[in-house]
Amino acid sequence: MNCIILDDEPAAIAILERFIQKVPNFQHLRSFYNPTDALAFFNQQPVELVFLDIQMPDVLGTELVKLLPKGTQVIFTTAYSEYAVEGFELRATDYLLKPISFPRFLEACNRAIENRISPHFANEYFFVKNAHDWVKIIWKEIQFIQSDGNLLYFHEKDKKIITRMTLKDIIPQLPVGQFIRVHKSYIVSLSAIRKIERHQLHVQNAIIPITNSYKDSLEKHFGLK
Repeated sequence: MNCIILDDEPAAIAILERFIQKVPNFQHLRSFYNPTDALAFFNQQPVELVFLDIQMPDVLGTELVKLLPKGTQVIFTTAYSEYAVEGFELRATDYLLKPISFPRFLEACNRAIENRISPHFANEYFFVKNAHDWVKIIWKEIQFIQSDGNLLYFHEKDKKIITRMTLKDIIPQLPVGQFIRVHKSYIVSLSAIRKIERHQLHVQNAIIPITNSYKDSLEKHFGLK
């Protein structure tokens, strides 16, 4: 399960990062101090779980959670117990009071795993408009998705499907943990990657550029750093 941390306290982030490293099958993608940066990250790749502080400058975590993509699980981390009722009304996966012990943290992680549902992956396919027709696309057959302005190109092994959409439109619909953004114009199926080089990667029938701003998440996913 991949996750990010959003908290305005460096010490709190350090503790959560250390705890996540101890949990099997949990992947820490990024930590953020700023809600704006965290929200922008959701446009880069799907995120399954957010460890979210409540009392932050400019915006409360209980307000921010309403802006997250549908299906994102949230574990609130806060020093203020008075937000607990509101947290659960927002269907938070769990509510951790600081200082957080590791056993309690692990309990929350186990709950997230039990709740692990990707609503966009419930169906193995979806339809897009191609000219005057609706064309069926099967997630598992996608090699990579390429953006060109307001057009998206879905590249499969032996065909390409074009539709009028943007990457911002499609990212919230991607099956969690199946795709990753590697460039402002490219999203790649993780299972299709055959080779990763310094500035590009290979899928079965194409070479895809990688930019530095996305390379860190890619390398972390495969345990390359």
